[in-house]
Amino acid sequence: MSLGFSAVALPAMQAAHHTPHVSEEQASWIASLVSLGMPAGCLLMSPLLDGLGRRRTLMVVNTPAVLGWLLIATASRSDPWFFYQVYVGRFLTGLAVGLVGTPAVVYAGEVLQTTWRAVVVTWPSLGLSLGIVIVYVMGSLFQENWRFVAGTCCFFPAASIAAVYFLLPESPVWLVSRGRAQEAEATMRYVRNVPREDDLPEDLQQELDAMMNSSTRMERNSSWKDTLSFLRRPEAYKPLLIMNAFFFFQQFSGIFVVILYAVTIVRETGAHVDGYLVTVLIGVSRLVMSVVIGYASTRCGRRLLCNISGVGMALSVGVLAGFLSLTHDGIIGREAAASYGWVPITALLLSVLTGNLGFLTLPFAMLGEVFPAKIRGWASGVTTFIATVFSFLAIKLFPQMKHWMGFHNVFTFYTAVIATGTVTMYFYLPETHGKTLEEIEQCFRGGDRPAGGDKAAEQLVEKG
Repeated sequence: MSLGFSAVALPAMQAAHHTPHVSEEQASWIASLVSLGMPAGCLLMSPLLDGLGRRRTLMVVNTPAVLGWLLIATASRSDPWFFYQVYVGRFLTGLAVGLVGTPAVVYAGEVLQTTWRAVVVTWPSLGLSLGIVIVYVMGSLFQENWRFVAGTCCFFPAASIAAVYFLLPESPVWLVSRGRAQEAEATMRYVRNVPREDDLPEDLQQELDAMMNSSTRMERNSSWKDTLSFLRRPEAYKPLLIMNAFFFFQQFSGIFVVILYAVTIVRETGAHVDGYLVTVLIGVSRLVMSVVIGYASTRCGRRLLCNISGVGMALSVGVLAGFLSLTHDGIIGREAAASYGWVPITALLLSVLTGNLGFLTLPFAMLGEVFPAKIRGWASGVTTFIATVFSFLAIKLFPQMKHWMGFHNVFTFYTAVIATGTVTMYFYLPETHGKTLEEIEQCFRGGDRPAGGDKAAEQLVEKG
């Protein structure tokens, strides 16, 4: 919800009658401060995950969101207090976004069996899409009342805290790492619906034994020197490099810029359509594709989804960049641009659809899969931290890039990034679909070849 809020609030804030008036520079800070808060949340997330456990962390991380939305909803109408409240509120909601994403993915990866894990690790993206749809719809209905939209958003993190408290047990992996094997077994029985009086099924017992064996290989209170030493191992540094590269291509593909500046971008295309209506269509498109990828994850490998997503995004964003360039150069006149306004809007929607199939969802979904247990919390936090730094730069620099390069060339740049990312991930992203966490770790260690991977991916995991 935090990501979609600026798209519907900024047009009202920048209107001539709004008090105080919000300049383009101030608007860029309002949009990007969410991404600036996210790295701080990522830094805090790792010690919270390891210290408090997965379940309690999921409850704690929603508190900044409640406070942030309250500050925005009650923002003063006088300068400078208006900006103080909105800036701090946006930072706090961004802090919550940085805190909440990875614990959910890590928890799902550790609790569920392989077949269900492939589906559930995509649910955070489904929740993100649903939140954006809700904000877009409310923004369309209450275009001038962004304070009401912010106030309504307070309810959702509060409900999340209650849901986690009443419904979720602690992660068995974390319990085993703390020497609480009996509680870990109880959690496994609860999640897998195995009665207490029955013997554990063989596959479940093997999974629990694998957790305990993994736990004995790592020290409970590892120092930073131990962590740095462990990073020399291929099962640590290879997924770290691959995932950070994946997040770089994701953030500089422009997919989050579209989400945060949706109404503004639609207006810049020159199409004679309601910008708020298009934002709702974008949100619904993302939500539909989040459901589709939840199903596709059980049938298709990660690599296939990534390749389809990359090619689709490159083509659709390329069409949008081409149309904008032709319009900018006068080859397509204003009247023709208005008549063919459906072209950039369709390309924009297709980029969102195909992006949600892989580039937007897979990096987050794979965080809970690719890292070994010894550094899973730390590596997930560092990777997400770097990703949010990329996100802040991409979002904050978007208005400046329009002035430096021209609006049309910004999307040409995004096209080049997507194409490069697609080729890179084709060669180096290994397959994790259908593998247990132990098998994935062994794959990076060099004992197995990545299922469905090509020669370059196999060579990557075999080196070292």
